[in-house]
Amino acid sequence: MQELELTDGRIVRVWWLLTWRSFAGAFVGGFVISFVIHFGIGFFNKVSGATLDGGFIVWLFNALWMFFWQFIVVRMMLRKHYKGFRLAIVADDVPEAAEASHTVTSL
Repeated sequence: MQELELTDGRIVRVWWLLTWRSFAGAFVGGFVISFVIHFGIGFFNKVSGATLDGGFIVWLFNALWMFFWQFIVVRMMLRKHYKGFRLAIVADDVPEAAEASHTVTSL
């Protein structure tokens, strides 16, 4: 596997994918989550006569969604074939004996 030089163009392609997909997924998912929760709370308030706000619940579910969505975006980023390159996770070429010599032992 040939390792390519990190150029500004390649970095921008990866950064752009991470940025716009993160924003789009967070926006759409956050909108859907907020709509569903507010609709459900409104229905509950009307039926029960209670006055629940739900702001914290919306915030919590949106935060969980964005955390989960970032995992999905990184997976998409690693699977995508960009123009002229792709990202890969490869094993380091360091032999196991050399790794053992870098470990810190306490006295």
